[in-house]
Amino acid sequence: MFKLVVSAAVLAAVVALPSRVDGRELKTVKFEVLPSSSVALEFKARKVEWVLGKVRIEGTVQNTGPDDYEWVEVVYTAMDRNRNVLGSDIWHVTPFDLSSGMSGEVDGDLIFTKGRIPSIITVEISGETP
Repeated sequence: MFKLVVSAAVLAAVVALPSRVDGRELKTVKFEVLPSSSVALEFKARKVEWVLGKVRIEGTVQNTGPDDYEWVEVVYTAMDRNRNVLGSDIWHVTPFDLSSGMSGEVDGDLIFTKGRIPSIITVEISGETP
């Protein structure tokens, strides 16, 4: 009986521990920004981390064109090295609207990737002008 109780306590402690890679910056992930003929918005990743079995991305979107945007969103698709989709998510840029020359932030949201670190993340940016 004593062995069973100790084993259960050890198992519970191990399960509660964070993954060895939690909070680790992922420097090997390749970003592919998909071309868009309709928007003049550029994406730059600042930081990519592995947090709680998910990918966390911090990035900047800059409006390089003459048009103002009422809203801007970024669609991320995480894939393995064989280009199998692991997960996808849509995030809105802050501030919500970007005037010509302005930059906005994409910060802190997580992509669920089935517990796997992706090799590639595609980025698709879209926005709407007034």
